[in-house]
Amino acid sequence: MKLLRLAPVLSITLLLAACAAGATAHPASPVASVTPIPRITEPSRQLGIDIDFYAYSGMRVAQVAQQDIAYVKSLDANAVSISFPVFSNPPGSTVTATDRTPTTAQLGQVIIAAERAGLAVMLRPLLDEKSIGETRVFWTPRNVTKWFAAYLRFLIPYATLAQRDHVAVFAVGVELTKFGAVPQWDTLDSALRAIYHGTLAYSNNWTTSEHATPGNGGRGVIEMTDAYPPLALSDNATPTAVITAWSRWARPLPKGTVLSEVGIAALPGAYSHPYRSGPASTPLTPQIQANWFNAACRTVAIDNLGGLYFWSLNFGQSLTTPAGSSDPGSFTDSPGAIAIAKCFTSLRTAV
Repeated sequence: MKLLRLAPVLSITLLLAACAAGATAHPASPVASVTPIPRITEPSRQLGIDIDFYAYSGMRVAQVAQQDIAYVKSLDANAVSISFPVFSNPPGSTVTATDRTPTTAQLGQVIIAAERAGLAVMLRPLLDEKSIGETRVFWTPRNVTKWFAAYLRFLIPYATLAQRDHVAVFAVGVELTKFGAVPQWDTLDSALRAIYHGTLAYSNNWTTSEHATPGNGGRGVIEMTDAYPPLALSDNATPTAVITAWSRWARPLPKGTVLSEVGIAALPGAYSHPYRSGPASTPLTPQIQANWFNAACRTVAIDNLGGLYFWSLNFGQSLTTPAGSSDPGSFTDSPGAIAIAKCFTSLRTAV
């Protein structure tokens, strides 16, 4: 895909000055923790669950965090990825938090619960697609330089939180394919590195373009992949056939690549479009999801990848209710959850 040539990158000094003068409101920067927080480094192979954290009124964050982290641990995970929404507008002139964006204090409660349970933590700002009116994969802000200045203003409190609470990985961006390799990322990354000293990462999208376009997210940033490979398989494909197709798709990925999202709806026909979640009236086929998860797991071992995170556990959702027509991608209390636990146990043994 040909990249649009953009204006020269701003200096870090000018960009930070723009942040100081910017109009975007942010959650308050975190204060120092009262109690010690364990330092959990990145595991040699990351075996994680993606938590999708949208805030809502009256949420008992500390209680929900304890329940969700206990569930993640019950699946034999050693890591957790916490995505939180960032909102923009179709022109891309603003980057904001809303009441659906967890504050740094709320996120801090989840981070501390995870680290005290022995889980490595990755934080991921996820551009809300409803706010831009289309999928983030094909979207580009009208003024990229202005958008990056606003985006940095948004990220600074969260990067400060990540440094304070020893977060292992901080994602600078997720699935921003159309402008994932513009030079403004280098300046953003440098500004974040002045605040946060852990690993910076970027999550590419599932399309084949990420295999041929290295450097997404800026120089020195670890590239991960949100993996939703469309595979030409029938619903009655054998587990071995699903594994073979998955491994063939993943083969171009560099060794050690982490699959930052692996998900699929438990629906007929999902092998060919795992990124879709409907139609809602379709009866569920849980074994499709279980086969998919097992194939992704075997691919990590076969192709020597750096791990995988299963998408997703919505923060505060029921942990004892199987997926239904309204949430066919959920894996709680299902064959999908059983497949995840078996996956993590097998990969721990293989390391």
